[in-house]
Amino acid sequence: IVLREQFESIKVVPLENILDNKINLTFKVEESEKFFVKKINIFGNNITQENVIRNQFEIDEGDPFNEILINKSINNIKNLNFFRSVKEEIINENNTDKIINIYVEEKPTGQIAAGAGLSTDGGTIFFNISENNYLGKGIKVDTSLELSGESIKGSFSTTQNNYKNSNKAVSFSIQADEVDRLTDFGYKSNKMGFSVGTNFEYLEDLRLGLGTSSYYERIETDSTASTRQKKQEGDYLDTFLKVNLDFDKRNRKYKASEGFLSSYNIDLPILSTNYTVTSGYNYKYYTELFENNISTIGFSLKGAKSITNKDAKLSERLYIPSKLLRGFVRGKVGPKDGDDYIGGNFVSSLNVSTTLPQILSNLQTVDFLLFFDAANIWGVDYDSTIDDSNKIRSSIGLGVDWFTPIGPLNFSFAQELSKHKDDKTESFRFNLGTTF
Repeated sequence: IVLREQFESIKVVPLENILDNKINLTFKVEESEKFFVKKINIFGNNITQENVIRNQFEIDEGDPFNEILINKSINNIKNLNFFRSVKEEIINENNTDKIINIYVEEKPTGQIAAGAGLSTDGGTIFFNISENNYLGKGIKVDTSLELSGESIKGSFSTTQNNYKNSNKAVSFSIQADEVDRLTDFGYKSNKMGFSVGTNFEYLEDLRLGLGTSSYYERIETDSTASTRQKKQEGDYLDTFLKVNLDFDKRNRKYKASEGFLSSYNIDLPILSTNYTVTSGYNYKYYTELFENNISTIGFSLKGAKSITNKDAKLSERLYIPSKLLRGFVRGKVGPKDGDDYIGGNFVSSLNVSTTLPQILSNLQTVDFLLFFDAANIWGVDYDSTIDDSNKIRSSIGLGVDWFTPIGPLNFSFAQELSKHKDDKTESFRFNLGTTF
């Protein structure tokens, strides 16, 4: 309202009216005497460069003093998640000027993590190194490696927000995957490539992302492979146009407690053999049911189909992410060709969670979470005779986030509620990391 009415200097007076044990709050917003920001000082940023912090300001030196824009600026700085605390001090310089002092306390922004999942059919392990404020420039760097009995997956990515003061984020990533199933199913896939993109605020709270990705893939088969798999043997080069739309109405990006985030993404083939279009939609709503509680409900839909009526490649088929269906082994849910889990053309999920601040409330380093997950995966475009296992999978469980002296530890216990007879379950998963 203040921004719409173009109030430059305002004051807000809360008015309370108690009636039948209830409090009615009225906020009186009116234009006040004009003051100007003479200077903004930042203290405590020994690592983070000052321009990274100043880029979050909604108000600048010489502007009319506006308390709402100052509070929004402080919230933007907190959303960086670079600082343990952010505080402001307003000093009256004279009858018309004010000085704003901002005090930040930096915290570790890097993390080394390792994790494992224990299941009824073996397990997986992963390693991750990330830094959210590389060299104090606000650059995010992330590298990861995931190992299982039949696959190796590695990736490296970097993102720079507000690239050269353009208010646009620029990102770059490379990845390499190998899936070796020659012994059991007669095929092997090697895929490597890169992606580059940018995203920016197109409208208020709406960010538009544009990018491109290119991948080279080789599929090898032997005499034990199925007829369909042998048809996909060869070399592939695919280039996609990537479009993302994010509508963010959360009260804050870090540890949001109210609002929602709605996202849509699509990969459009530009140069391809199969011309598979992959698109997805995600929605997540945040609310506070009681004091210090954060509850969420979200759903997602994703599909992958060829626009030329060809079969999607093995690497283009979809799997349910483990974070959307806890209690099940990633990649071991859904349609099977013989004993091989081949993924599906469509995936959907519903996720509900609520924190339990009453448990060990005196310990500020431990958070407990109850969750319910439900998901489905279906569709086999290359063979209609295969059972597409169109069945709702669901689980319920308890998650724990513990900030230990050596780093964050999180683990989950899950119990499946419904499953397809061929699905592989996973009752326990943990991740351990350390900060730097």
